[in-house]
Amino acid sequence: MFSKMQYRSTVKLIIALVTGAVLFTACTPIISTPTATSEPIVTLESAATQVPFQDNPLNFSLDTGSIATAYQTETVAAVTDTENNPYWVVLPAYTKVTLQDYPISEHLMQPQIFVYPVNELAKINEGAGMIVNSLQTLLQSPKEIPNMPFMPLFNASQVMHVQVQYLDFKSGRGLRYVTEFDQAFVPINNNELIYTYQGLTSDGKYYVAAVLPVNHPDLPADGTVTGNEPPEFTSDFPAYIANTAKVLNLQAAITFTPDLTQLDAMMSSLEIK
Repeated sequence: MFSKMQYRSTVKLIIALVTGAVLFTACTPIISTPTATSEPIVTLESAATQVPFQDNPLNFSLDTGSIATAYQTETVAAVTDTENNPYWVVLPAYTKVTLQDYPISEHLMQPQIFVYPVNELAKINEGAGMIVNSLQTLLQSPKEIPNMPFMPLFNASQVMHVQVQYLDFKSGRGLRYVTEFDQAFVPINNNELIYTYQGLTSDGKYYVAAVLPVNHPDLPADGTVTGNEPPEFTSDFPAYIANTAKVLNLQAAITFTPDLTQLDAMMSSLEIK
């Protein structure tokens, strides 16, 4: 359990990470070093009560193309108790969309899109509110920063991000990139690599966050350390991350599975009313 003091400390840490980011050029892969912890990586499922989509007033539409055969939409109930819940689940009620028959089935994450009400998000979770502010700033002045805006919240570090592109959707604006979150020194791998889209509707009411598994043939299947990693993996881990990010940043969109351009097309079709 988190005490109020622990929760506030965590929020301060998130704020510091967001507001203290140093700007980089758009062509440079950005890396950071994960901090080892005994806590498990949080999945994107919460223990909050879920209700059927028909009870959700949000009008959501998405053309999944060849990426998925369908999607399931549901509402996740608000969690506001900061005394007995970790910071990453303290959120207002939001919409969760799960893609069906996605091309990748073996992955740490599920293929999901989250839609958060912006005003309630900032009121309930100060750290999440700072992420909203960070994205708003980047959409006004596109660039890269060491920790790109990312929702949903969970307890792991963004160790690198590549393939950054700013991309509009039917109801607003946003950006996409490929990234991985870790808690320890593990290889960049296909079990954890994700495509994410982070956007805001034009009316400022909703924050959209997509977490979609992706693979690349140059990466190992998972984060198991086998001893076959490049020498710098053990001698200079930041150099290993930088080199891996550089390689991934130079790859064509079609070399990823799914093709990044197909994921872009799907996210561009998103409409929220």
